[in-house]
Amino acid sequence: MNRERTILLLLLGLTLLATPASAFQALNPGGHYTGDPEALPPVDVTLLPVADRAAVGRLVIQDYQGRMMPLDTYSRALIRKTSKTFTLPGWEPGDLLLSWLANPQYWWDQPLLYVRYPGLKDLLGVEAATSHVTPRSLFDERGQYLLIEAVQEAHRTSDRDRTKTQRKLISFDERLNLLYLALTGRSLRVFPVPGDDNNTWLGPDDAINRVSGQDRSDVQILWRGFLGGLQSGRADQFGEAVRGLASLQARHGQAVLPRKAALDSELFLNQWRPFSRLLWGYLLASLALMTAYFIGLIKRDGRAYNWLNPLFIPGFAIFCATTVLHLVAYVMRWLASGRAPLSNGYESLIFISLIIALTGVVLEFRNRRAVLSGLSALLTFVVLGIAMMSFFDPAIGLLVPVLNSYWLNIHVTVITASYGVLGLGALMGALMLVLYLFKRPGRLALRDSIRQLDKLLFEVIILGLGLLTIGTLLGGVWANESWGRYWGWDPKETWSLVTILAYIVVSHIRIIPGIRNPWNLAAGSFAGIACVVMTFFGVNYFLSGLHSYASSEPVVVPAWVYTGALLMVVLIVVSGLTARKRVWVAVLGDDLSNSVTGTTEESS
Repeated sequence: MNRERTILLLLLGLTLLATPASAFQALNPGGHYTGDPEALPPVDVTLLPVADRAAVGRLVIQDYQGRMMPLDTYSRALIRKTSKTFTLPGWEPGDLLLSWLANPQYWWDQPLLYVRYPGLKDLLGVEAATSHVTPRSLFDERGQYLLIEAVQEAHRTSDRDRTKTQRKLISFDERLNLLYLALTGRSLRVFPVPGDDNNTWLGPDDAINRVSGQDRSDVQILWRGFLGGLQSGRADQFGEAVRGLASLQARHGQAVLPRKAALDSELFLNQWRPFSRLLWGYLLASLALMTAYFIGLIKRDGRAYNWLNPLFIPGFAIFCATTVLHLVAYVMRWLASGRAPLSNGYESLIFISLIIALTGVVLEFRNRRAVLSGLSALLTFVVLGIAMMSFFDPAIGLLVPVLNSYWLNIHVTVITASYGVLGLGALMGALMLVLYLFKRPGRLALRDSIRQLDKLLFEVIILGLGLLTIGTLLGGVWANESWGRYWGWDPKETWSLVTILAYIVVSHIRIIPGIRNPWNLAAGSFAGIACVVMTFFGVNYFLSGLHSYASSEPVVVPAWVYTGALLMVVLIVVSGLTARKRVWVAVLGDDLSNSVTGTTEESS
């Protein structure tokens, strides 16, 4: 998929560079627009009936990879890719796209293209504080593309020898291409080609040139009615054209039209962005439940809550409700994509976060001390928050051929579920290490709470290790079907094995008498998550292999990785020193060992 996308964008770039003057003079007669921008106001599509604007969002468009999606999705993705924002102030994404189509000259002079990298700003000659530039500023008075030589040089340079500025320039040039194709309507592939074996859909100009006879006449009439009604504000003409387009798509593109349930689900996800909204539910639940846990630890000696306790039930109810909504949103994503949402980093994270939440709900029904659900809500909040970051693309894409298999649902579901469970175990271990910092004589309720967490942590680790092992074995079976071998020491396979071996060691801490104590298990579980992070993030984004998402482009290790590793080491060391130096009881000869390296399960 990455190779096909690169080829497509390269072809678009070469097409743009081959005829820059003639292409952009179509937008700017005479080479560039010199009038007052206020003289060409944007088309206010809000004057059109809401029903007609909503119907436009439901029209189906075919992207260049062949995916069929509602026009609403296309407009949101286009704005996000070109401007790096979900929408422009005061505009709905669908309305903005319609205004682009109706008045491209006005928008050509607006700051729509995102630019951030300092080297690229220097190349463009803009100030450091500039975040967006106008497409018009990239062309001289004759309509010649100012970056043509730099872009051509960047494309001629081999990938491994490109500077960061050249990489950013290529990405910027791709965004300009996308914006140009949108403003001219060329990327609006809403017209199915009648009788085409490949179910090809085209933009208005290409469709007029491709089809003939009555079909060509239909395309011309519909496009003129669509664009003309939009520009003139004639709601009747525009609405008739939208309905005609929907009828044309149903007549000639039925074979690839998404089902109504898929369209409804995707439009709901676009409008409400439920995964972002879930963050607040999980954060509120975590605060309420962890507060209940610590109050119970201090005031109730850590005893389990009953189901009517006013400290416990509100937070747990919020957590359960948010988890149910999370599950519903995930199912809607499944319906919208027509497959299990597990094919990329974003989809994996929303699934992992769902597994964490479900695990917390199930375990809390048995434990009822608010700690497991509180930690699960907190970790779900963090994982979902990472998924919402800009470098994870939420767009629904087509599966690459190797992933178009029933093994995707089996292997990826099991192995990513293990990451969520082991992540919960790491957070439980971190909490135990923090509790050790408060170790003092007489705080037996705190000691008992650590023992309780120790038993639960062992169960969580065994569950996560079992899922990870089964998932890795299933991955080998899938690899044999896809690549003709069970194991090839690919970085993903290698790090999966490293993670399995690491957690085998951690799981034996509670079995081997010489090292059996809660602190060792907590520290091992907390440190072991580094292997999981490397297996999931490190391999996919920093190493080159069959499972990589980063292709050949080098990725800089984020600063938070080093900060997180340092904080992890500091917590383990300080907690270990505290656990070793302090005692739970100040009575000499007590059967509880004061050493962190005691030989019984009770020693801590």
